[in-house]
Amino acid sequence: MGRIKNKVKSYKDGIIGRLYHDLRWIYGFFREYIGRIVAYIGVEMIHMIVEFIITYKIGKIVDYAVENDAKKILVMGLTYIGLFILNALISIASNRFATWNYNSMQSHLVKKLFDKIVRADWEELTRFHSGDLITRLTNDVKVISGNANGFLTTIITSTLMILASLFVIIINDASMLVVVIIVAPIILFSSKIFMNKIYECQSEIKIIESKENSYHKESFHNIQAVKAFGLADEFYSRIEALEKERYAADMKSNVFSLLSWGVTYLGGIFSGIICIAWAFYRVNTGVMTLGALTVVIMMAVRIATSGKVLLNLIPVSLQIAVSTERVKEILDIPNEEQIVTPEFNALMDKAKNTGVAVQVKDMSFAYKNSRNIFNQVSLEAHPGEIIALVGPSGEGKTTMLRILLGILNVQQGEVYACAEGDITSKRSLSPETRPLIAYVPQGNTMLSGTIAENMRLIAPDATDEEIIDALKQSCAYDFVQKLPDGIYHNIGESGIGFSEGQNQRLAIARAILRKTPILLMDEATSALDVATERKVLSNIMQKDSKRTCILTTHRPSVLSACDRVYRISDTKVTVINEAEIAQLMNDF
Repeated sequence: MGRIKNKVKSYKDGIIGRLYHDLRWIYGFFREYIGRIVAYIGVEMIHMIVEFIITYKIGKIVDYAVENDAKKILVMGLTYIGLFILNALISIASNRFATWNYNSMQSHLVKKLFDKIVRADWEELTRFHSGDLITRLTNDVKVISGNANGFLTTIITSTLMILASLFVIIINDASMLVVVIIVAPIILFSSKIFMNKIYECQSEIKIIESKENSYHKESFHNIQAVKAFGLADEFYSRIEALEKERYAADMKSNVFSLLSWGVTYLGGIFSGIICIAWAFYRVNTGVMTLGALTVVIMMAVRIATSGKVLLNLIPVSLQIAVSTERVKEILDIPNEEQIVTPEFNALMDKAKNTGVAVQVKDMSFAYKNSRNIFNQVSLEAHPGEIIALVGPSGEGKTTMLRILLGILNVQQGEVYACAEGDITSKRSLSPETRPLIAYVPQGNTMLSGTIAENMRLIAPDATDEEIIDALKQSCAYDFVQKLPDGIYHNIGESGIGFSEGQNQRLAIARAILRKTPILLMDEATSALDVATERKVLSNIMQKDSKRTCILTTHRPSVLSACDRVYRISDTKVTVINEAEIAQLMNDF
């Protein structure tokens, strides 16, 4: 029994077995396109039949020429013209069909993969660099989509062409069957020699491509720092090293591909020589006619051509296997659970009148394969309050906000929201409860487009007046109204054209526009002067006295405006008193 299991595992882990399972997955994934793929195969088979007839009929022309029968030659000539025209029309139709299928399947896979990335469990997704995700979303998707339609079609049509050509050869001379039996194993054996090496090289190339895309993304994102520190040469040297690595892997893959092709091709030539030599011998002995010999040679050429096409599929098949496994790795990440329950809807209704309280009770959390971040900690925030989280970098302030957002799942304790004064309405903070929360993360989160488009990203129905009101609350309208196009002014990539403080105020306005009972801000006012910072917080709370605001900060200047301050340090969360707050402000 154990040996049987090992055999199955070996089959699954082998290159041929992996390719088989990957192709099954591809056609299962694209099952709604199976009808179109089958139709394309049908078109290509008609194409193959026409080409086969063109080749098969060549023997008749030779025999008619030997007989000097002009009438029959003319008829065959006209027949060939018709066949060539038909062949051209089928080629055009086939190309159009292939393009239609490819673009449809590529679009389908891109949408599925992108949807998975934005909905996947965040902590699982962070195992992958964003540059690697982009590589999988572009390069790997193209490899899969480009071959889902044509790979199987090429195998079927080329194999049928080989079998049909062999059949014709054997019909012309049955003794050729013995020759085929002798030479077939030579070709099959030679085609498998270098497959493992090619697969390893293709895997290595994909890893390097992901590294390069990741490095490009980080370099372009930090281009100002690269220039400021004069790091152009250093960054160039790194990309030069990656390119050398990619070049070496690509050339190594090419060597094994050529060796595989060369060995198999030589095996095919050797086999072809045996077949043709035998055919000439049969003509010389009077068993075959000159026309039959011509057919045999042309069919041998068809076999060689189709065999070459199949040989070229070897590196392609390994690319498919590598890309499929990379895409499956992302699609296999579990999604966040985003079920909206009647209980949550009831909480939303109550929150309109009372506001929402946030409670963290005896909560413990650790990232996967990492140290404990929190150990049985508690905190609370109520409507009308501004709660500050302070502490050294890396101790868990941002992690706490991720937990409140339901991006991270705690291992122990309770983290929930409830209507103020109504504990029966409590709901654990999770993806379900995100509609309660507006969030301003660290860094620049403005997208290219107009200010209004950025605002309406989270409030599609917002009027110009509502956008302006939100901008006023965040103290952003002072500079926005001076722009030539006002709220319809274009923002550059990553907020280029605005200062860090201006981008922060725009991000705060966008969060305000969501009109949620809870507002989370992660170092969202770090670039503002103290007066503006205080005014923004005052505006936010005055506009909605029932709003619950939780912010992280390294700047004690804002702490005097807060109702409660929690220090996060050494896995603990503790409330600090006014004397400690005053000391922090004096130290700052």
